[in-house]
Amino acid sequence: MSQQKTALNQMHHEMNAKMVDFAGWEMPILFSSVLEEHNSVRNSSGIFDVSHMGQFFVKGKDSEIFLSKVTTWDFSNLSVGRCRYCHILRENGTILDDTIVSRLDSDSFLLVPNASMIESVLNHLNSYRADLDVKITDRSNEYSCIALQGPNSPSVLKSLLDLDLQPFSVEIVNNIIISGTGYTGEIGYELFIPLDASTDVWSQALDLGSIPCGLASRDTLRLEKGMLLSGQDFNGSQTPLNTGHEWVIDWDHDFIGKKALLEQKMQNYPVMKGILLEDRGIPRHDCEVYYNDKPVSQLTSGSLSPSLGKGIALAYLTQEIGSDVSILVRNKHLKGKVVKPPFL
Repeated sequence: MSQQKTALNQMHHEMNAKMVDFAGWEMPILFSSVLEEHNSVRNSSGIFDVSHMGQFFVKGKDSEIFLSKVTTWDFSNLSVGRCRYCHILRENGTILDDTIVSRLDSDSFLLVPNASMIESVLNHLNSYRADLDVKITDRSNEYSCIALQGPNSPSVLKSLLDLDLQPFSVEIVNNIIISGTGYTGEIGYELFIPLDASTDVWSQALDLGSIPCGLASRDTLRLEKGMLLSGQDFNGSQTPLNTGHEWVIDWDHDFIGKKALLEQKMQNYPVMKGILLEDRGIPRHDCEVYYNDKPVSQLTSGSLSPSLGKGIALAYLTQEIGSDVSILVRNKHLKGKVVKPPFL
């Protein structure tokens, strides 16, 4: 199967971006350097091509009931023009995918699945909509998505679309859907743009001073803020309780997986925690974690934090916050301490 390419692909090549395969898409991993791109988002503004993400439009008079059933959130508590981060669970409580749902109208929603999960999530949703007045339309191939992130992003958005937008709000301007969301921990926006308009928006954002950013800096930015990567930090065997995301659950409504989660709450289980290295070194995915000289877990994510200048990592642990651990990196034990994410 050939690689898919976003509408911005040619522009990335013209900018000499380093391109890689990601979930079947040819995506830019780097434009300049991880440090420059990372710092631009922390201190000014950066833009990411995240057009590999999916876009499902859910419509119908039962759409609120339906989404409340298939996700961890009760959407009767979400007003028109607002967004919500939540999880889509299997019956056993494990996470199929995490997603942001935006309420566009009383019976119209936008659901954004991760790139590698588009088909799986669509099949899962369709399996639960029998006897409900709900229509799910996959329009993932009709939109580009540009993430505009960083403290200067409000002024860039104002210049682009003459729009002021609060975090976790959503508006539609010139057929562009703009949500006050992102994956960097900074103030920012995600713009879902019809394909024929996406290159213009990308170029205008660059002209307004935003730095083009790739997947490598996106990874260090989200890791510093303790945000999880689908398929890596949760891979189908963890629940929101394991990942430390009980806050995405509205317990006052019925949803798929609720019974399993209530049973899990009565048990002891490992929880996603952070590890901040005290020794110099760079932890990586799958490195072993040791406690009292015994292996107790493996890292799901790890990197050097550009902001802290130290190694940071995530792992599922039963050890308490403040515990001393070590990470085996290239046959060397590096000392670290268990911390509660985010790191920054």
